[in-house]
Amino acid sequence: MTPDVSVVIVSYNTRAMLDDCLRRVMDSRDVALEVFVVDNASSDGSADHVEASFPDVHVVRNPDNRGFAAANNAALRRARGRHLLLLNPDTLVEPGTIATLAHFLDARPKVGITGPKVMNRDGSLQSCGYWYPSLREEILLSRNVRKLGRLVLGQPRDLPPCDRASDVDWVDGCCLLIRREVVERIGLLDEQYFLYAEELDWCRSARKDGWIITTCPDARMIHLQGQSTQQVKATALALLVETKLRYYRKQDGVLTALTVGLVYALGCARRWTAEPEQSRAKLRGVTNWCRAVVTPRGRSSVVPRLASGPDAH
Repeated sequence: MTPDVSVVIVSYNTRAMLDDCLRRVMDSRDVALEVFVVDNASSDGSADHVEASFPDVHVVRNPDNRGFAAANNAALRRARGRHLLLLNPDTLVEPGTIATLAHFLDARPKVGITGPKVMNRDGSLQSCGYWYPSLREEILLSRNVRKLGRLVLGQPRDLPPCDRASDVDWVDGCCLLIRREVVERIGLLDEQYFLYAEELDWCRSARKDGWIITTCPDARMIHLQGQSTQQVKATALALLVETKLRYYRKQDGVLTALTVGLVYALGCARRWTAEPEQSRAKLRGVTNWCRAVVTPRGRSSVVPRLASGPDAH
């Protein structure tokens, strides 16, 4: 029988959180699931623990840390579900969440991607969909030119409403449900992104292909944000900056990416004394991106395809 939803969880040294996440997922009896855990060469025994404690979960072991996009793709190629769910290991889905998301897509044939209301552990709102980032927003949010930028460009755009289903530009990859048909048309995640922005890029490709992205706030989950990278904050920040510049170059052109990089660099210079570690990390991200631009590997996108049909392997 074809599963309703294939759940894909990528783990890197998140054993305790992964266990909690999987227990919530495996309790989702109101929808037919297949579940994959892709382990990016964790050193904490995550893969062995999943195999021993969750025999129904398919474990994919990568020999090294291949990043979020490539790891998800390894499972997505094997997935048979009508819908495909990206789920972070540092999440706790509420009962009925996965079924609610699946039924939401089933009832709206033009919606290609949806996501739930994402909350912090204390119940406060974390996210419920976003608009695309832009050069305008980067200038408005930069502390280096914030006052002048807002005087010239106005205020930043309000986030989408969270009290009702709303059409948005993209939803958080911590819990993103996408139709199989969409992936067959636009391809898998772009593997130039090691971590961050891959879901943003995926959603933008889906919208270019004519699909609507709509939030489903009736589905709810907790995201323990940033826990999987807590021990490497500086490295993660540098990678975030580099990845955002990769995204801007791919989607908006090299001039936009260079301008955003300049905004980041000016902000680092201004905050160097007050936030030296953070400023160094951001600047490292900018320089890493600039260095990558001149190499063929740094310039290219790697978007593999999904075999057509839910029974294709």
